[in-house]
Amino acid sequence: MVRVDEFTAGIPGPPERAAYEGSTDPAEARARQLDAIGKAAFNNVRAYANCCRSTLWALTTHLDLDGADSLKASSSLAGGIAGTGETCGAVLGALMAIGLACGPDHPTHSDAPSRTAAARFVERFTERFESTRCYGVQDAAVGWHVDDSSRLPEWIAAGGPIACAGACAEAARIAAEILLDRADDASIKAH
Repeated sequence: MVRVDEFTAGIPGPPERAAYEGSTDPAEARARQLDAIGKAAFNNVRAYANCCRSTLWALTTHLDLDGADSLKASSSLAGGIAGTGETCGAVLGALMAIGLACGPDHPTHSDAPSRTAAARFVERFTERFESTRCYGVQDAAVGWHVDDSSRLPEWIAAGGPIACAGACAEAARIAAEILLDRADDASIKAH
C-alpha cells in the first residue's frame, strides 16, 4: 500500500516556505498561513478549472473576506477575461480580494488604499511572471501559450494546467502578503 505522503510528494505544487518545525513564532505562523493560501489556490484550480475564482476563493476563505457574491461574478474572468488571453484570471481574482479587503465602503470615499495595494500586487506579480496577461503568464511559466483549442492536449502534456495553478498560488500568496502587511500596519497605527 502506498503511503499518502509518498503519493502526494509526486504531485507538483507551490513551494512551501514555512519551516514547519513546531515554532509558534508569529513570522512562522504567517509563513504557514501564506503556504495554506497558496496551496488552496493551487488545488482550487485543479478542482474548479477557473483561475480567477480559485485565487479569489483561497483569499476570501483564508483571510475571512466577505466575497460570496464576488465568487459568482468571477466566473467569467478565467482564461484571461472569458478565455481571450487578456488579463490573467489569477491577477483578477487577487485584485478582487484586495478590493474586498481595503476598497471603500461608500462610492464617495477614497479608493487610494485599495489602489496602492493593487499597484503593489501588480508590480510584484509582474516581477515574477513578466506580465499580467494570461498568455504572457503562460509564456513565462511554460514557454508558450495555448490560444488554439486543437493544441489543448499538447498544452496539458506540457504541464500547462499545473503551471497555471502555480500562477494562481503565487498570485494568492502575493496578495495575501500585501493584505497581511496592511493589517499589520493598521494594528501598529492603532496602538
